[in-house]
Amino acid sequence: MVGSALSRRLHLTARPDGRPRPEDFELVEAELPALLDGQVLIENLFMSVDPYMRRCMDAVAKDLPPWPIGGPLNGPSIGRVAASRHPDFRAGDIVESMSGWQSHFISDGEPFVPYLSSDTAIARRAVGGGIAPQDHLGLLGIASQTGYFAMRCAATMRAGETVVISSGAGTVGMVACQIARIHGMRVVTSAGSEEKRRWLTETIGVDAALDYRVPDFAASLRDACPDGIDLLIENASPEHFSTCLPLMNLNALMLIAGFISIYSGDGKARIDNFEYVLDRFLTIRCFAFMEHLDAFDTFVAEMTAWRREGLLQFRETIVDGLDRAPAALCSLFDGTGSGKILVRIAD
Repeated sequence: MVGSALSRRLHLTARPDGRPRPEDFELVEAELPALLDGQVLIENLFMSVDPYMRRCMDAVAKDLPPWPIGGPLNGPSIGRVAASRHPDFRAGDIVESMSGWQSHFISDGEPFVPYLSSDTAIARRAVGGGIAPQDHLGLLGIASQTGYFAMRCAATMRAGETVVISSGAGTVGMVACQIARIHGMRVVTSAGSEEKRRWLTETIGVDAALDYRVPDFAASLRDACPDGIDLLIENASPEHFSTCLPLMNLNALMLIAGFISIYSGDGKARIDNFEYVLDRFLTIRCFAFMEHLDAFDTFVAEMTAWRREGLLQFRETIVDGLDRAPAALCSLFDGTGSGKILVRIAD
């Protein structure tokens, strides 16, 4: 019999009104039971913090069921099998799950499908050959999949055409920007700080990185897109989306991956300039990475090859300690976060 283990967990103590706060969480300890036949004990190594999690903090479900008050939370994590009584897993295996926000958990070995399977479902992930465990949350994680599948599966990239990608310094944005550049598109993006905009232009080579906070952002965007916009990948806000509408070319596609700006508000998307949808015969699609999981192996192969060849830079911030995860989540909403943000739980 495999003995019990102690799990450190973060619980939600309050539902925020507005942006999340570190004090909305508390760190607790829970003793896990001894493993039964068919079960696996996982020690989490890294967890991801993502913008959608703000919506999980509300009482009413939106993308996913709301997080409970005073109970285990969920989110993308990569862990190591600490002990196993399951025939398909052995100690030392690296596995992905949706059981973040805790140091240890018990799994029955159910196959993992992001956001669709149970939180304790697991999938073995390969490491080595240039792939580290945390890459499965970063370079190969869900946000990267969103940027990749948007460009490679949902959109049609044509060399020389102009794509506007909001929030270029975030994970979805930086992946989408670089894939567009690899395929010869003219890339216009936005970010909130001078340092982020400089990284976008000097390191990954976008054609223009705009400050979306300037009073006349519409004029800046118009100047950066003299031939109009052929494709939009929207991650930021209804305001950014609305500003792009008058510049969209005939029959252009607008893919909405998310509106992070409304997650801490009432959740309402108020769109201006909507008449251009009719005038320009535009197509608007809300896009989810899960639509294209059949291309996952191709995604892994291309992303790792592009990084190895120096064609794709992946910016990552690693925060040490489970107790610092709430502050890491909050950094997504106050503009201080940069790139993909991971929390290291164990070495």
